[in-house]
Amino acid sequence: MPGSTAVRGVSKSFVTCVRYDGIEVHDMYCDALTRPEPVHDFCIGRECQPRWEASSWSECSRTCGEGFQFRQVRCWKMLSPGLDSSVYSDLCTMADLERPVERRACKSPACGPQWEVAEWTECPAKCGRKAQVTRDVRCSDETRPCDPMTRPPNIKNCTGPPCERHWTVSEWGPCSGSCGQGKMVRHVYCKAPDGRVVPENQCSVENKPLAIHPCGERDCAPHWLSQDWERCNTTCGRGVKRRIVLCVGISGGKFQIFDDEACGGSEKPEEENTCFERPCFKWYTTPWSECTKTCGVGVRMRDVKCYQGRELVRGCDPLTKPVAKQTCTLQACPTEPPDESCQDRPSTNCLLALKVNLCSHWYYSKACCHSCRAVRPPPS
Repeated sequence: MPGSTAVRGVSKSFVTCVRYDGIEVHDMYCDALTRPEPVHDFCIGRECQPRWEASSWSECSRTCGEGFQFRQVRCWKMLSPGLDSSVYSDLCTMADLERPVERRACKSPACGPQWEVAEWTECPAKCGRKAQVTRDVRCSDETRPCDPMTRPPNIKNCTGPPCERHWTVSEWGPCSGSCGQGKMVRHVYCKAPDGRVVPENQCSVENKPLAIHPCGERDCAPHWLSQDWERCNTTCGRGVKRRIVLCVGISGGKFQIFDDEACGGSEKPEEENTCFERPCFKWYTTPWSECTKTCGVGVRMRDVKCYQGRELVRGCDPLTKPVAKQTCTLQACPTEPPDESCQDRPSTNCLLALKVNLCSHWYYSKACCHSCRAVRPPPS
């Protein structure tokens, strides 16, 4: 046809293992000795069709139980003689080509009992002090015990924040009433050296300034004054909250603290009380699986479950959910020198592959390894 340009390309057949009902299954269910080689035909015409190319399946993401296998799927097209390139996936999609799946389930032998661990608690140590954090460790199977030799630790040492944190106070607010009832309130902050406000447990409780003072008269007899309740000492379930209760008064316009006996005529307000936070939902994780690749970038996975006591629930905070999948790199993949003894496959037209510069293609670099060796750049 006038104005048209003949283009040589490559078309490829895919080989998959299918069940009797046509469903694709893992290659392990087919006899590897009878697996046919993929058929590659060269296309010569106005324009070659795009095609999907899929890499080999990775190892199963878990060495026991159910996991996943992954592979890369890209759209390729022969753009011009010798230029076989990956292109936008839209080209294959618009050509109504069914995209090969990139993930499939795989099943290894049953895992058996596994240790599951919760997140570490917050370090309770004051500034410059040492303390310990804990976490819950449980066995996934209540009927069979986990191996005690592989039990993860449930306690470890921790160190409190640096001691250069200090208390900062705002100006006093207005007096709210007369002697014995009136109060002045101010805000008390714990600050880092750079001016950031940090949690109060990073400052020393012993020298925390009072946030509430008595007021109302120049002279005011001793009476009980309660500070605000501190936070509950637990993040979930039942705990204890505390507050400071002092016997205070005003003498000659000056604030004074008295012994408790000076306020003995009235009952002292309680300094401690029970508190209840949200129900104790906790995330638990199993150990990481093996990396799906022994070299290069692979994937490793783990189970993440939400428990309330021994029950699997859905009440955990999704914002604090531990990651269940992450990349892993054990080592860089070595660059192996070409095999000097390799032979071209008789079923492949290697002369034509050389003519259209297909040696960079993964299939022809292997099928025509002897012919392609001549066009490889010499090692530097």
